[in-house]
Amino acid sequence: MASSSIRIRPATSGDAPFIERVHRDAIRGAAGGPYSRAELESWIAGLHPDRYRQAMDQLGERMLLAEAPRRIVVGFCSWREDRVIGLYMLPDFTGQGVARRLLSRAEAAIAAAGHGEVTLGASLPALPFYERCGYRVTHRHDWQTRGGLVLPMADMTKSLASPRARA
Repeated sequence: MASSSIRIRPATSGDAPFIERVHRDAIRGAAGGPYSRAELESWIAGLHPDRYRQAMDQLGERMLLAEAPRRIVVGFCSWREDRVIGLYMLPDFTGQGVARRLLSRAEAAIAAAGHGEVTLGASLPALPFYERCGYRVTHRHDWQTRGGLVLPMADMTKSLASPRARA
């Protein structure tokens, strides 16, 4: 499917079940990478649509969805203030530029809110993608998953052009 047929739109709390499916399937799609199957399942543990509803409705998290024809959600990006919380794509839709489009839109919103940089926590499989997008590793550390296992991760940052500099 062509990337141009993918529409980007704001998420609503009614999208929570679709966001959960993408989140779960994207993590499982990392099988064969640096994390074991048990580590991936531990990462997935506790995902539920209510978590996304609460993030949007009560915690101020903003989300964008990537939607294929027939309203099939294939990816999402979420952020709060100057931090990207999550960027996930269904495995069949990676490598098409859709994740970069989602991330660029989130970065633009973060910059428009007056932030000069964006931060995120990256899994090992995602590091090369974020580096290609201009992020740099600031700190490597272990992260305890919702299921209790510990995974190596990296904090990353990227400087953003100020809204005045883009004008």
